[in-house]
Amino acid sequence: MQRKTGRFLATFLPSVLLIVAALVFSAGVNVGTFRRDCGDALFSTFSVAGRKVVTSIEYAVKYGKTIDNFFGMERALNQLRTYLPQADGVAVALPNGQVAYAIGTYGFKDRVGDRLSGYEQRRTAEEFKRNTSFNYHDTDNRSYELYLAIRDPSDGRWIGTLMIAASDSVIDDYVRAFERHTLILVGALGGVAILLLGGLALLPERGRGGLGRPRSGRAALAVAALVQIAVGVTGYGAFSDAYLRTVENTTGIVENIVATDIGSVIGRGATYRSFSGIDDYFREIIAIVPHFKGMSLAIPEGADLSGSLGSGQPAAKGDLVTGRALATDADFVTPTLRIVIDSDFIQRNMLEVVANNLTILIISLMFIYELHAFVSRRMRPTVETVAETEAAVAGADGAAATGRSLAGLRFLTFMLYFGMFLSASFVPVIMQTFDRGLFGLAPPQAAAIPVSVEMLCGALAILLAGRISARLPWRTMTAAGLAVAVLGALVSGVTGDPVLFIVARGLVGAGTMTALMGLYRLIDRIRRIDPATGAYSDLFSGMYVGVNCGAVVGSLLADAIGPHAVFLIAAVVLTLGIAQLLLLTPEPAGAAAIAAAAPAVAKPDGDTAPARRVWSDGSFLAFLLLVSVPTSACSMFLIYYFPLFASGLGQPASTVGQAFLLYGLCIVYLGPLLSRLMRSSNVAPGLPVLASGLIMAAGLTTFALTGSLVGAFLAILLLGLSDSFGLTAQQRYLERLPVVGTHGLAVPQSYHLNARKIGQVIGPMLFSAAAVAGGAGATLIGLGLAAALLLHLGLSVLALRRRPFMAETA
Repeated sequence: MQRKTGRFLATFLPSVLLIVAALVFSAGVNVGTFRRDCGDALFSTFSVAGRKVVTSIEYAVKYGKTIDNFFGMERALNQLRTYLPQADGVAVALPNGQVAYAIGTYGFKDRVGDRLSGYEQRRTAEEFKRNTSFNYHDTDNRSYELYLAIRDPSDGRWIGTLMIAASDSVIDDYVRAFERHTLILVGALGGVAILLLGGLALLPERGRGGLGRPRSGRAALAVAALVQIAVGVTGYGAFSDAYLRTVENTTGIVENIVATDIGSVIGRGATYRSFSGIDDYFREIIAIVPHFKGMSLAIPEGADLSGSLGSGQPAAKGDLVTGRALATDADFVTPTLRIVIDSDFIQRNMLEVVANNLTILIISLMFIYELHAFVSRRMRPTVETVAETEAAVAGADGAAATGRSLAGLRFLTFMLYFGMFLSASFVPVIMQTFDRGLFGLAPPQAAAIPVSVEMLCGALAILLAGRISARLPWRTMTAAGLAVAVLGALVSGVTGDPVLFIVARGLVGAGTMTALMGLYRLIDRIRRIDPATGAYSDLFSGMYVGVNCGAVVGSLLADAIGPHAVFLIAAVVLTLGIAQLLLLTPEPAGAAAIAAAAPAVAKPDGDTAPARRVWSDGSFLAFLLLVSVPTSACSMFLIYYFPLFASGLGQPASTVGQAFLLYGLCIVYLGPLLSRLMRSSNVAPGLPVLASGLIMAAGLTTFALTGSLVGAFLAILLLGLSDSFGLTAQQRYLERLPVVGTHGLAVPQSYHLNARKIGQVIGPMLFSAAAVAGGAGATLIGLGLAAALLLHLGLSVLALRRRPFMAETA
């Protein structure tokens, strides 16, 4: 009884730690989201003051002044700083990056220098093609920066940039109260979770009547779900209230600007009766500040004023209305400036909080399930009955050791893919942040290089590992691969050179695939001991859960602490994988373990001839070129193209993580169901392959036709649906090709895997060209995939007519 309680506690203590870690992570994400939304609200009000300066500069340029020799620029920038005392400094730069004027703190001037960074130059040039302003959080310098385009009024040409910067401490003032409330809430709910788990641990063992302590894994999942739901519900209300107060406070900046402008006019003797154009003035401000719904002057009763003194929509139920008394004119009229804050806009922003909390709930449950599966399978008892024979005891002990190997295999695969995919949501985007460009390539093309190199090095590592696997133990190969991946992740996080970053991503690709091949060797060992083992199921379960958790957690962390820190966290996770490999993943044991561990004997040269002749099979070659390569290339839409697309729309990295989660949930939950239906049906093996590819082509075409974020998510949903049964369908079709009967499965399967890797190398290049071509590019890729699949179908039909025996094999 004591031993069982110890096992229960040993299973639950990690669950407690993981639940608390999930709560802290959830709190951090909510605080990070609140910080970003506060920054957006603050800088939208900064844009009002900045736009006044930009308008005055453009007006002067219209009458012959030039920005690089602009008398009175310092006075205009100083006036801007009086409007925005929270700003560290303001600067004006030319399109070539040269800083012509800079006013602010010494720290601001030192950071800006005499030229914008290479990233800032590329970002402004790209953003100002479609927007008049943008802002972003510079995590390296801990500052928020706003950029506004200055254009030539005669032809609309971009001639300069107005930059406004404020340190993180400005946002800290808005965030502090919400942060304190969130930490108190998380502490209270964490305490409740610990008490619940502790109470469950003290319950007696469940008896035959079904009463007593529940299963540890289900209990941990239930407690985690309840606590995360409580965090989401209470956090939603706290976020809404705090964000509303923040918007109200930042609105005061606009009120001060408008009051100053109107006061200066009234001070020169004008009256509100003589005002004209104030509707246009308010309309411009509403267009700049997204949460403003309307602005107007409320005239006191009795004042004889005619005409409209406002713009926008009136306040609706739930909207917040602010009021600010303005200057009194010569007619003794003192109007009130009223600004309507749109509650619908705030509620739309709150949807992101709901999505983040739901995402964290799903990911935390996945984490806890994997941890519970690992711990419980490692602690399964061996045979204890004295009456058992020695051989039976030895066999049972061997089975238990093999079970622990399988548990280690699954969790190690999870750790490998979790560390690998922590950076998946922003690797293409980070190529645009380096000061130095990459050999003059366009940004979409440069962004494709690290992804393609990572996949290419992974493919080469698979080929090399296949040659040396007979000479190296599986543990050595896996540890070496993890070590190389750790080195690549570390270099990715600290380098500022794009070429070195590409090399680092190549190391990550080579290291992770070498580690994976080592795990495949472990599966070979286990299958020699137990041919009926579910090792592949454990491998793929750990793989897909690791992909989901890694992509989502990495995207959320990137928003909060910056991408470079996430690379370093990935290195730590992969290092923990090495520790688990060496300490917690035992060798499989049993009567056949010694034979399984024996090194493979090299085959004579004559046996390699069939492998060389495998390319002579036309149906196999058509399958590789028309199915394996195109479908894997199109699947890179999620890994390469979508992060760039979402970043271009100003979406946070967490949006990319949610797209990965949507894709992964299709694989994990729809995949087994659809694969089972496919196996139970009597359809020809080629039809599911065709259907999967056409669904993928439809997804890409849908995105091309819509060109929106919703269309992109719909495309990812269709890609997930396609791959959920398409990958299994391709494997099933491959097993029924004549080449397998002639040469066996191992060699054709290795070529199929490498063909998919080649597709993953080609995919980013195709989508980089599509990014340059616009929506038509994605349409062409989808139509090309459909054409390749239909061509493969036609060739397959011809092959069946020429070789009737293949139909019997199928």
